[in-house]
Amino acid sequence: MTTAPAFTVFDVSATTYDGAAARAALARDGVIVLRNLWPAALLDDLVARADRWLAHPAIAGVPGYTKVDAPKKLLNPCLLGAPALDAMLDERVLDIVEPYMNSECTLAEANLKFDRGVGYTYFPMHADFYIGWRKQDDTPALTREALDEPIGVGGAIYLHETHEGAFTYCLGTHRTRPRKGEEALSGNSPARQREILSTRARIDGQRGDFVLFDDRGYHGPDQPSWTDRTVILVDYYRDATFGRAQVSPMPVWSTDIGRLTPRQLRVLGAGAASWVPPHRYMGTRFRRNPAYGLVERIIENAYLLSDMKARARRLLRRRTDTANL
Repeated sequence: MTTAPAFTVFDVSATTYDGAAARAALARDGVIVLRNLWPAALLDDLVARADRWLAHPAIAGVPGYTKVDAPKKLLNPCLLGAPALDAMLDERVLDIVEPYMNSECTLAEANLKFDRGVGYTYFPMHADFYIGWRKQDDTPALTREALDEPIGVGGAIYLHETHEGAFTYCLGTHRTRPRKGEEALSGNSPARQREILSTRARIDGQRGDFVLFDDRGYHGPDQPSWTDRTVILVDYYRDATFGRAQVSPMPVWSTDIGRLTPRQLRVLGAGAASWVPPHRYMGTRFRRNPAYGLVERIIENAYLLSDMKARARRLLRRRTDTANL
């Protein structure tokens, strides 16, 4: 990887921690790391819950992960319960994000994501927003003027010490304004690609590190990688730009709602609009896989033997009752 300027790590537990300095570094580089946000017990609980949910796929109502392609497992992290909500909605994080965007924000997307180290690139470098971006055909396209403001802050919470396969960011590229077609790194000229990659930094981190980054900059995982990676990915959208809207609604256990402050509930999306209904969101992509029909038939017939036994017993009882008349 080309040598790049170092990113900045802020120890939130230190007496010298300065939130204003963290926001300034985010504005300068486009990425920062917040460290020591949570106690070890919270991280232990969070990792244990993630491991349980990632152990098996979601089938016929059995809790588990979803698959959208070969290398990844996905899950909405709200399903992990209290420790995930405490992490994603930590008000010290919101104290960075909302002043940075000069607006209230909404948690637009969140995913627990397991990336298998497969040794090939399947998620290339990209910028999330560009001139002409729109989520749907009936939503206004982003203008250059809209992109003069930070309109989205992404985040990656490392669930284990992470080096190979870590999140990478091209420092300072959040100040550029790609046009439609240039949002993927490959959409740029070879000279421009080399220029962008010359600023790329791999954000190595510890368990519990919270990487915050400006969505306008070029970013993506360190690939190809042979090392597995587990992270919680979040995206906070600027309400002043998008209104109070999420990409898709967040499922939250009723037992966890009471622990949230009014501010956390607002950021979580209580009362917000959504652009994509849950039955069409990313995690449902497996429906288009040829294996889906086979799995569906297996589930439909999973209790065929017990059903046949019950029908046979009913028929036998009828014959017995008739014979006794």
